[in-house]
Amino acid sequence: MIKFFRHIRQNLLAEGKTGKPALPAGRYFKYAIGEIILVVIGILIALSLNNWNEKRSQDANFDKLIDAFENEIIENIEEANHEIEVYRETQLKASKILSNKISHKQLLEDRNFRSLIEMNRLDINSDDIRSLVYRQEEFPENFKVLIPHLKNYLKFESRYNKNQLDYGKQVTEYENYLIETQPWYSSSYVKVVDSIAINEQVEFYLKNPIYKNYLSNYIYGYSYSLREMIGVRSACLVILAEIKRVREKINTEDINELFSKYNVTPYSEKTCNESKESISNFDEPATYIPILNSTNNIVSIQWKDDDNTFKNKIQIKPGELTINPVSKRLQENSILEIIFHGECIKKYQAKTNGYLLIQ
Repeated sequence: MIKFFRHIRQNLLAEGKTGKPALPAGRYFKYAIGEIILVVIGILIALSLNNWNEKRSQDANFDKLIDAFENEIIENIEEANHEIEVYRETQLKASKILSNKISHKQLLEDRNFRSLIEMNRLDINSDDIRSLVYRQEEFPENFKVLIPHLKNYLKFESRYNKNQLDYGKQVTEYENYLIETQPWYSSSYVKVVDSIAINEQVEFYLKNPIYKNYLSNYIYGYSYSLREMIGVRSACLVILAEIKRVREKINTEDINELFSKYNVTPYSEKTCNESKESISNFDEPATYIPILNSTNNIVSIQWKDDDNTFKNKIQIKPGELTINPVSKRLQENSILEIIFHGECIKKYQAKTNGYLLIQ
């Protein structure tokens, strides 16, 4: 290209069409200036090509990182789903023991009833998430929407890890109690159901009030771990959906299908004139949910707190995909009201393994 411009320049000089002065010195001066301009143009073109190639290389590397990151997020969601189910089963079994609705025979035949107090934790991987947060300045413009969601995830992970430490101390204390007071403890993994050790163990779980105190306290602490598990899962679901909105241009229907794949479905919709009030279970810690506003309007969401007043209220932008903040956790079975221009336009009822899709 530079040769092309130079050839034109030389033809103009030869024909005397470069303007006055027509003296040789003037012509050579103009020729030199033209050569300098051509060199500058060449440098700028070369820099542009280099920057373009470098950007293409960076984008390709970022795409590879996002591929690995997306797989990590999916694994975390699946792990959270597994542990949430483990908690539900543990809670159900514990309630049977605490309410004396379990028989000697059931405890004898099902070892899971005899190992309720133990550490259960999410086996999650956050290496790629931390790497992305560290490199957030390198994000392509279209992926910058991920940055607040990544930071939000790390907050939930930190809260989960702190809770694990707290209720992990309860497990250690309980195990020390068994070691010091229960002779059958060393034989607790014997598989012969008619062994003396196992029968002693079953009697302990059925009748020992200290064990029931430990179990009740454990389930209470474990329920807070569940809350943070759901927070981790919600954060991962939002990140996964945002990645696919950027890369695959998925719409609301696709997001609904994506969440359903991981056992998270939309809350049931109600009309504002329905009189049913919130029947929240305040015995379980409030939690965090994905929220998608698929309308073209800014809306507010409000729901009642445990004192039956609308203390909780958040605003959601059109198309926004987010999670309710830590300061505004949501109880299971709460009734959520969607407010537009100060008026209720829809209601939704929260449920386990659900999310709020505003349509």
